[in-house]
Amino acid sequence: MSKKICLFSFVLLALVFASCSETEEVSRYDNWQARSEAFIDSIANVCNSAANQALADDDPEKIHALKDETNDQWIYVKKIISIEEEDINKYPVYTSTISAYYRMFYFNGDVVQQNFSGTEPGDFDSPSEFTVSGLISGWQYSLMHMTEGEYWTLYIPYQSGYGSGTGSDGSLQPYSALVYNVKLVKIVER
Repeated sequence: MSKKICLFSFVLLALVFASCSETEEVSRYDNWQARSEAFIDSIANVCNSAANQALADDDPEKIHALKDETNDQWIYVKKIISIEEEDINKYPVYTSTISAYYRMFYFNGDVVQQNFSGTEPGDFDSPSEFTVSGLISGWQYSLMHMTEGEYWTLYIPYQSGYGSGTGSDGSLQPYSALVYNVKLVKIVER
């Protein structure tokens, strides 16, 4: 009798292990395109809400909408540090080279790229130089509305980001809505 119980236990244990090995772990990137679109839709809803509209334009919690004419998409921004500037030469243009700090992450919080550590750029961090025309259209269009010294959070739909691709080095998830923290340090060359 004890041999039957032992054999039954062994078979039961083998079945449990077999069933566990067939179960696939749900990836944090499953259903990524739909989740990316839902994230941007939720940002759009907040932007269009009465509560957001009631905030002052210089409130760092207010979400602003910018139209990316290249891809006919809306980009949403929070102007964490905003500087009102009347001089048109203080804004980068498409051919400008700029110096900036940035952190790029997915809408789920996974950091993809950055050139500073901590919550904001510090004394030991170094900005990177970019030509505006060499960036994704969502970042291009946003930068051309920033002045030196401003610090913004950008919410970029995948159509104005890397689209269905995976980036130049293949490291990005396709259809990724991206969030950028960007501080425009200076216009190196206009």
